[in-house]
Amino acid sequence: STSNQIHKVIQIILRKKKERERERTMDFYNLALFFIALVIGIFTFYAILMRINGWYYAIKFCSKKYNIPLGYMGLPYFGNTLSYFKSSICGDPNSFLDFFATRFGTGGMYRACIFGKPTIMVTKPDLIRKVLMDEEYLERGLPNYMKKLIGLTTSIEEDKYFRRLTAPVRSHGLLSDYFDYIDKTVRTTLEKYATTEEPIEFLHKMHRLPFEVFMRLLIGDEVNQELFDQMFEEITAVISGVHNLPINLPGFPYHKGLKARKVLGGIFQKLIDERREAMKDGKSMPRANIIDMLLSNTNQDYEANILSDKKIIEILVLFSFAGFEPVALMSVKAIFHLQKHPHFLEKAKEEQEEIVKRRASSNAGLSFDEIRQMTFVSKVINETLRIATDQTVFLRDTSTTFNINGYTIPKGWKFFAVVWNIHMNPDVYVQPKEFNPSRWDDIETKPGIFLPFSMGPKSCPGSNLAKLQISVILHYYLLHYRVEQINPEARCYPPENCLVKFKKLSLSSDERLIQFQI
Repeated sequence: STSNQIHKVIQIILRKKKERERERTMDFYNLALFFIALVIGIFTFYAILMRINGWYYAIKFCSKKYNIPLGYMGLPYFGNTLSYFKSSICGDPNSFLDFFATRFGTGGMYRACIFGKPTIMVTKPDLIRKVLMDEEYLERGLPNYMKKLIGLTTSIEEDKYFRRLTAPVRSHGLLSDYFDYIDKTVRTTLEKYATTEEPIEFLHKMHRLPFEVFMRLLIGDEVNQELFDQMFEEITAVISGVHNLPINLPGFPYHKGLKARKVLGGIFQKLIDERREAMKDGKSMPRANIIDMLLSNTNQDYEANILSDKKIIEILVLFSFAGFEPVALMSVKAIFHLQKHPHFLEKAKEEQEEIVKRRASSNAGLSFDEIRQMTFVSKVINETLRIATDQTVFLRDTSTTFNINGYTIPKGWKFFAVVWNIHMNPDVYVQPKEFNPSRWDDIETKPGIFLPFSMGPKSCPGSNLAKLQISVILHYYLLHYRVEQINPEARCYPPENCLVKFKKLSLSSDERLIQFQI
């Protein structure tokens, strides 16, 4: 009948509706299961990815021969490098160390993987001292990307040899020989800054001042200004490459740095050839310089390849890189710290005024011996070095299996000696984040608690020259100049620069007398 047919149709419709609902329900459950499986898969993949680097090195060095500290080795290939760069860029390097200390204790040694190499981070003064003082088993450990820019891959014996050759850089005699030039360069440069109406990029400008000094110490006086200008541009590009990610593609700073390194090598090769010919003809430079020191030792060693031209160029590039950038940065930092602390600025200024008043002659200028009288300025420099080295680390490579603090570290691993952790230790420095030069009045400087220039046989050979230049800069700045930051919050670490107005002080009658004496 018609009613039965209608009833059957309704049942068919209802049945199909239920089937569609079941299908939708199944689709929902299937989709939910898919997403759950996807999330679980992602987390599992992430967990494996975050641990696989550690597993790889654990398996590789799992024999009883090695006893390696606890730690975390990060992602494959990258390791902990990205985390390290992130903490440095954000100005919070302690967050990188805190990650290890909170998870693996405060023993002061942690395994990690930085710059693509298995690494032992060392954070305590006694352990850092052991690493930096070792001369038999640990070599300089620059990352590979920096070696391509700077060069200088040396054995332990070669390193000892180069240090003997360049020992005069630390000497009192060489520094005093160049003091008049340092003094003149600082005076004329600061005066030029003060005559500029527009704001200047202070850090970039300050790079040029120690560059002029150091390059004359490096290659001598008889080099034309045009070549100096070219070398400054090339070295600046190399430094920019060091401070950026190692991406070797056109347009990136690292790529530009590699090109600049090649050009710089060519310039140094030309200078070496010219200087060698001059030495054969019996010509000598009026003042001692590093390139002549190196070339004068090549007669007996050249054939043995200890001092090949390539090695000499690598030494010159390394000295160029390390010789002037820290001076510029520390000078700028010291000036800004003093600007923010007027009572310390006034105390430092009074010290310089007293030095001027004690001079026997009104025509006498700043002398090399007067640098030793700058006791408070010396404390300002130390305090600046302590605070401003918040990104400083010292790297060493193990040339053989190395035992330290009960651990056995395999050959080929790096040591990552962390300085900022010491300089910001409240147990050593009360209120460590505060700029306080007076803390150096009675602080007990035990070995290993103040390491701006490293320590031991591989410490920076130019540390005395750096402090000398900063002292001269601060002397004239305190007496005659002040800066006004356009953006007081700007960070003055490379590659950022700081815009300032550099102003000359108007002088009182007493200050005019001091100005006349200078």
